[in-house]
Amino acid sequence: MKSSIIFSSLTGNTKKVADEVLKIMPEGTKIYDLKDLNHSLDDELLILGYWVDKANPNKEMYQFMESLKGKKIITFGTLGAYPDSSHAKEVKENTVKILEGNNEVLGTFLCQGKINPKITEMFMKSGGENNVHTMTPERLKRHEDAAKHPNEEDFSNARSFVKDIINSL
Repeated sequence: MKSSIIFSSLTGNTKKVADEVLKIMPEGTKIYDLKDLNHSLDDELLILGYWVDKANPNKEMYQFMESLKGKKIITFGTLGAYPDSSHAKEVKENTVKILEGNNEVLGTFLCQGKINPKITEMFMKSGGENNVHTMTPERLKRHEDAAKHPNEEDFSNARSFVKDIINSL
């Protein structure tokens, strides 16, 4: 089955995961940074990587996903939140909704990734008790935890996730 990995990465987290997934893919699998993809793909299987923005794939990947039709798709994403959080569950649901009408979604994978330092700085500067972006101790811990990701365990989990799906095809 002809397959490609297409990723969109802001801080390098998603690219790192994409490079790791490529290691377990069949020979001949191509990998593309979405910003450099300038042709259509006739591949049957697409592995799409994105960074999470407001509980969705980032804008460029979102738009690319909306354009796809008739593909088997595996997705993976990186986010600052914990991958077992309610936020992550919402991200997975939103991602499937974008794709499922015109494609077959085979699975979605998320792992933590370093948070863009500009976001952390914005939270640090935000004030006020009712401001949703106030840097609370819990949010600070999550940012600190996210700074350690993606790590070798995340890479291993991503490779296993994709490999298991491919082996089941």
